[in-house]
Amino acid sequence: MAGVFVIDTFTRLQSAVAVLYALVLIVADDGTARTRTSAWAYPCGVLALVSFLINHGGKANTDEMLRLLASLAAITVAALLTSRNGRLHEQVRISDARYETIFNSLALAIWEHDFTLVVKELAKIKEAVTDLEAHLRAHPGDVAYLRRLVKITHANAAARRLLEVSDEAPFFENLSDFLPDDDSSFVEALLSIDRRSPAFETECQVRTANSTLVAVFVAMRLPVDGTGYDRICASALDLTERKRMEKHLEVARLERDEALHRAIIGSLSIAIAHDVSQPLSSINAYLATARRWLARTPADVSEASQAIAQAEHAGDDAARVIDGVRELVAKGRLERSIIAFDHLVGGVVDAIQTRQPGLSFELSLGGATAAVSGEAHLLEQLVSSLVCTALSNARLQESRTGIRIVTSADQTLVRLAIACGRTNDAAEQSESAHVEPHLSEGGLGLCRSLARFHGGTILATSSIAGEMFHIELTLPRAPHRNP
Repeated sequence: MAGVFVIDTFTRLQSAVAVLYALVLIVADDGTARTRTSAWAYPCGVLALVSFLINHGGKANTDEMLRLLASLAAITVAALLTSRNGRLHEQVRISDARYETIFNSLALAIWEHDFTLVVKELAKIKEAVTDLEAHLRAHPGDVAYLRRLVKITHANAAARRLLEVSDEAPFFENLSDFLPDDDSSFVEALLSIDRRSPAFETECQVRTANSTLVAVFVAMRLPVDGTGYDRICASALDLTERKRMEKHLEVARLERDEALHRAIIGSLSIAIAHDVSQPLSSINAYLATARRWLARTPADVSEASQAIAQAEHAGDDAARVIDGVRELVAKGRLERSIIAFDHLVGGVVDAIQTRQPGLSFELSLGGATAAVSGEAHLLEQLVSSLVCTALSNARLQESRTGIRIVTSADQTLVRLAIACGRTNDAAEQSESAHVEPHLSEGGLGLCRSLARFHGGTILATSSIAGEMFHIELTLPRAPHRNP
């Protein structure tokens, strides 16, 4: 200000030297104090007037008066502009403070990357190779070099806590400082940048300041217009607690399955004992009968052969029950799932026909898309055992002419109906009663336990004349799920 006053007062320059007082206001303005500009503007205007009076007094001509007015106008405009600039600076400072507060108050870890050098190097590599992805996966050294080029420009308080960086210590300078050397997610990030993808998300591990690995979910917004690679923000969510909970849940699920499996085996033990003891008792009875027929004089070989054949059928029933128990125990682990019931029944029938080609089945699958919730192996065993039980009773009655299997479903239940025997007398078929004790259940106890485990029921009936054997299985229908 003094320099401008000296030049304006003691030189004879034919110009508005006082205009240079505007430079004083510009230099004085630092964008932080609103009153400093006006404090300097008034002295500048006064000094311009004093210099004018010293040089011209009351004898100034029109040109000299215009130069004075131009100087005062320049000082006024400069004062107004610097004052406005101060207000704008104040608004920016408040906005920055608000942003910084929000940035550091977030519970989500955020840090800002500078990928500028990486993008340049990536472009050079892409020009030299034909397949960028194959090159990056085959040259981990180049990936490590690119990772070192990623600068960390800013990080919030949550990022410091996540990576265990104290407030006094500087944050990591580049990405390779906290990304493990064996990390594979960085290659995917580079490929996303090359493809101009709008976002990149992945699960990976980061290394803290104490050299411990933390599982995180990372999300980044990527520029799609080729600019802004110097300020790519990444948000990271700590997955440590979730991973721990998933591990605990998996252990609990395994323990639950084991306990459930043991409970099923325990609850089935009585049914198994009954199912095995019944055919064994029948075998003893049939063999005793055959012995009596053979002890007659003369021996009745035909009756003895029939009793022996019945003993063989009872032996088959016992063997089938034992095989079912062995498969059930060998399964070792129970896993419930949604199963298409018609598909399961059709598979069981195909398997039985493969083992016994002579059997004739009439299959009517009306369940359409009906499904049940349960353990697939147990349900297959259940349906197979029901079919074999129906065959066993039909053999004992010596009246089987065919096997009819029908499935149906309504809004809440899925049904399976199995019928064996003569089917030409509809009136006789309609007259049915519960299975009499002398009819071999051949595993029905085990089947009922499996059905109860899946929330279902089994009803076995036979015609009054004993020439039709019918089993109906009812299971809860699984909720419909959109594909």
